[in-house]
Amino acid sequence: MISPPWPSPRRQHKLIVLLPASVLSVEQDLRDKTYKAGLISRALAIFRVDEVRIFLDEDSTHDDQETLSELLNYQVVPPHLKKRVVGLSEKLKYAGIMPPLNLPNHLPPRDLNEGDLIDVLIITRKGSQCSVYMGEAGEGLLKPCHFDVNDIVTARVIRRSGRQFELEPSSWGNIYTGYKVLRSGKLLTELQELKEQGVALVGTSKYGSTDYWLLRGLLGRPIALVLGGPKSGLLQYTSRKAFDLLINAAPLQGTETLRSEEALLASLTLLNTFLTD
Repeated sequence: MISPPWPSPRRQHKLIVLLPASVLSVEQDLRDKTYKAGLISRALAIFRVDEVRIFLDEDSTHDDQETLSELLNYQVVPPHLKKRVVGLSEKLKYAGIMPPLNLPNHLPPRDLNEGDLIDVLIITRKGSQCSVYMGEAGEGLLKPCHFDVNDIVTARVIRRSGRQFELEPSSWGNIYTGYKVLRSGKLLTELQELKEQGVALVGTSKYGSTDYWLLRGLLGRPIALVLGGPKSGLLQYTSRKAFDLLINAAPLQGTETLRSEEALLASLTLLNTFLTD
């Protein structure tokens, strides 16, 4: 199978990842936590994850959850808007060491012209029109505009005169432009709610199955991939019965342990192989 050209479309069926907030707890300082969050964000974006939910496990704190959430959110903000969107935060002190995602909406044309798409920040609103910030291109006028100040929206340039731009609301259509970050409470409650919504639950564990063909039985459904923490495996606070399928993504691993970001990458690779849509 030949891969189609980039940029890639969004998945037909939603892919959700549930991560424990404790994935950062094994790192000793903020710099190392930030680097790990960057690797996680790359894995999420590479495999077109729609949503990542960060839950509280026994080994995590609310501060862990807040830190991971803030770092993952920072990564999906288009770089040309970061200075205006992201406030000064101690948790983002080392954000510059995270590898860029280079999503389609992160790479605006260097010289904007009519017809070009760009994500913009709403800075003021008056009636049905808004002033927007576009990064290096400066500011423009968006109309009609029914958005709120500080919203990030997609717009298309419809007229340009020198450094003056007029834009209209638009969209990236079916193109994948990143994941959404949510904070959750207890995992069991989250799993029950997802199951009631018809989401297939796939857990990861060294005690899981390597019969990966079973994943094909989940085709046509939204899927939630659930990972355990670095100190406590998934089955230490849930049971097999909570999942539609429990998989071991790295059987006969050569290392004593598997880091959270490595387990995530291995698991998403499997899902992408058997459930590509």
